[in-house]
Amino acid sequence: MIIRDAQLDDAREISVLSGQFGWNASEDEIRSRLEIVLARSDHKIFVYESDAGEVLGWIHACVNVIVSSGKYGEVLAFVVREGSRGSGIGRELLLRAERWIGDHEVGATSIVIRCNNERTRTHEFYIQNGYSSTMIALRKTIDR
Repeated sequence: MIIRDAQLDDAREISVLSGQFGWNASEDEIRSRLEIVLARSDHKIFVYESDAGEVLGWIHACVNVIVSSGKYGEVLAFVVREGSRGSGIGRELLLRAERWIGDHEVGATSIVIRCNNERTRTHEFYIQNGYSSTMIALRKTIDR
């Protein structure tokens, strides 16, 4: 196995895995978004690839600054393939993203993860990995 930087060629696998988690985006949509994200130094996407070359998970992290509270990292998206969950892949991906955030030039002092209210198993995963519930996130769709 290897954890490596995502590439444009990973668009299909990222699309499939995203669909397993309820995020439905086509391969073309993912590829278009990857082109934007991969060009940014403040964002990083890692994929977990099996020895057979199959992408079993991916994580998207970024670093940011809030004027009032300083520098922080954020996990924006994170998926492990159905059937591979609970095998340690998620923990390895999360640790890799945490290392990248900690090593990044902005000097982040914390990491934020937003998680769907209904994904209680996912909440437990984060708590087991040292995270605590500190906020509520609200969303509004913007009409265009």
